[in-house]
Amino acid sequence: MRSQNDLNSPLRHIAPRFVKKRATCMVCGDKKLTPFLFLGKTAVANSFLTKRDLLKRELKVPLTVYYCHACHLIQLLDIVDRKLLFEKYAYFCSASTPLLRHFQNYAEELLKRFPAQAKKLTVEIASNDGILLKPLKERGARVLGVDPARNVVQIARRKGIPTIADFFSAKLARKILRKYGKAGLIVANNVLAHTDTLHDIIAGVKELLDEKGVFVFEVQYAIDLLDSNEFDNTYHEHICYFSLFPLTYLLKKHGLEIFDVKRVDTQGGSIRVFASHSPLRFPVKKSLSLLRLLEHKKGMDRLATYRKFAKRPPLVKHMLNQLLQTLKKHGKKIAGYGAPAKGNTLLQYCSIGPGLIDYIIDTTPVKQNKFTPGTHIPIVHPSMLKKSTPDYILLLAWNYADAIIQKEEWFSKQGGKFIIPVPKPAIHPVTTRKLRHSGQRKKKSSKKTK
Repeated sequence: MRSQNDLNSPLRHIAPRFVKKRATCMVCGDKKLTPFLFLGKTAVANSFLTKRDLLKRELKVPLTVYYCHACHLIQLLDIVDRKLLFEKYAYFCSASTPLLRHFQNYAEELLKRFPAQAKKLTVEIASNDGILLKPLKERGARVLGVDPARNVVQIARRKGIPTIADFFSAKLARKILRKYGKAGLIVANNVLAHTDTLHDIIAGVKELLDEKGVFVFEVQYAIDLLDSNEFDNTYHEHICYFSLFPLTYLLKKHGLEIFDVKRVDTQGGSIRVFASHSPLRFPVKKSLSLLRLLEHKKGMDRLATYRKFAKRPPLVKHMLNQLLQTLKKHGKKIAGYGAPAKGNTLLQYCSIGPGLIDYIIDTTPVKQNKFTPGTHIPIVHPSMLKKSTPDYILLLAWNYADAIIQKEEWFSKQGGKFIIPVPKPAIHPVTTRKLRHSGQRKKKSSKKTK
């Protein structure tokens, strides 16, 4: 494994064989795919740059989203090799306080609903730094993590979480089966959307899962993506965007069936899905039929729905640029808060660079003292907020807006304001005096002065 300084260096001078263009749907294999969202060519969202890297040419790959007419999956077709994306990973779940709370509650739910399965063996696919397995283990579950990012795996192991450094597959599932036996619980959070090997993964789940076992996973929900205009959640790591339509097809293909689903507020809006072997040993919850009805009502099985959605990102681009440019013309200092993948998509699509954003703070050490991919904005330690306090903060990690605004209450008390970019740019707290855009004439008062 490379040294910590080499982690997440930008992908550049990459041979074409590391970027492939699919011609068929990731789930059903159909060829009738229509592009509807065009975000340009962008650098890979987590390929942060060092100063030396700034002199080199970055790899940029088309970021275009397609709709499958057969199973209704929304997906990318320009696929970057997963080893380049994930074997040197910059995302550590435990660095996020809201995520820590989320996974603590998640662990409690799993142990309450499926205690026997959890204690038999809980395998988590893409377990990251052990954020879910740690509280499960502390409460008596037998756990095993699987994650391809060796730097992240080292951290999980230091926490006492046994973790295999590899991509989960049917082949690996058979190795786990021989060594550990069947799994009562298999968990996969925010991973099914990040892979182009869906069928291999689900085949592995089918083989490893105990006959009374439960497969639980979270994916970002396509309804929330559209309703909240979350176009910035599109990036090359995030290949698929799910509704129940393609998920039902995918699981059924491998003899698995959904029996429960619930909406959760992570990643800008997700669903937690509960599945098991078909025929089901578990009662089917009413929540499943209700959500399916909602998907029909929202038109998640119609191309027109997605084409309508695609008209909104250009409006955000125009409004956000106009706002930031006006603030800079009035001498305001602007900082970014968080350097998540979604933030790098937003910055690149909106062409926002260091001329508009002075710096970005992030709590993740491997991102600090680097530069954002594609836009080259410096990323610094959070202490910079108080050393060089801006007038405005652009919330790139907008999905944690409430928690961030509460945490940085001191900033608001000093008169600082937050800019929340989606679903459309808004200032918090709302400003009562609007800044005039360049070239806008000041209106004369209709009242005569005495």
